[in-house]
Amino acid sequence: MITITNNNIYFSEFSISTMSSLDSVDIVPIDNIINFLSEEVEFGESLIFKKLFDIAAYNSDIFNEIFYSSLGGYSLDPYLQEIENNPTEKYESDYLEIYWHCDRYDDELTLEPSLHGISSKTNERYAMDFVSLNNLKNYNVKINRKIELFDYNKFKDKDKEHMRIFLGEKSPTVFEIYDSIFYEISFFGGPQDKKEKFKELEGSMIDIDHNMSEIKEESDNVTIEDLIEKFDEDNIYLVKYKNFIETVEEDRISNDKNLEKLKNCLLEKLKIYDIIESSESLNNKQLKQYYKKLTNIEYDMQVLYGEDEDINFHNFWETPKCTCPKIDNLEMQGSGKPIFDNKCPIHGK
Repeated sequence: MITITNNNIYFSEFSISTMSSLDSVDIVPIDNIINFLSEEVEFGESLIFKKLFDIAAYNSDIFNEIFYSSLGGYSLDPYLQEIENNPTEKYESDYLEIYWHCDRYDDELTLEPSLHGISSKTNERYAMDFVSLNNLKNYNVKINRKIELFDYNKFKDKDKEHMRIFLGEKSPTVFEIYDSIFYEISFFGGPQDKKEKFKELEGSMIDIDHNMSEIKEESDNVTIEDLIEKFDEDNIYLVKYKNFIETVEEDRISNDKNLEKLKNCLLEKLKIYDIIESSESLNNKQLKQYYKKLTNIEYDMQVLYGEDEDINFHNFWETPKCTCPKIDNLEMQGSGKPIFDNKCPIHGK
């Protein structure tokens, strides 16, 4: 286990908190932390946020490579410069916390480390997306090992407590600690990008308040579903049919006059999807006939997009009940070498 304090980095077999002395504990040089990324980690009680960035600064070249995705493709260097500045304002939280974000929606389970601010008095959580790092540098940072599952499938239950289920505790690794920090601080880009995005969002919030006032005048019982429906209605590229949703690809359209024709093609496509998805009695021959109709629709859409008719760019694997490999075919798209599953009820043999 790795233990990080304001003074040192330690490596031991067990948590330092269970030991009576540090005689048998190794001190890890700050530029050697890269060899311990897969080790579980704990923090000293008084650890400040800046210490974690001191470690990152000593290893910035290799951290830029390893955490490229966590940083959203941005360089770590501007953040390291930002945190060196003097604090200019107080952050509303009392300390920072790295915790496990765990939720379930349908059958998809998410478990990932994340970072937010915590108020000691109210236990309220605060996002850090737009906070300058120099204003966070002296805050204590802690690890919350609890894993609580938030089940969105029970979102409409009257008893909201049933949405949270305690699953146990887990210590994050050194890699997961930095992954959570870098992902959070780069969510809206680099330090300067965040400032510009914040101004943009401030303007958007004014527009939203205005729109909400107009909606409020129309109804005193506006629901989330109403807002989503209004958003869908305003999306001129959206096509919905029962449980299926798809959009016309705006960037592909060469002639805006074809938008309605493209939407009609998509609607017919989604209707066939629904027939295939909802019917249990279709035999393979019938499924293949529907696939021929889908192929013709794809050809029509290519023409309406202003493209050449080319079956090599049809996403046949998106058809309901198709068992052909999706990732492999997406990789081979346009090569003229599609990959079929011989047992696929639609495309087999």
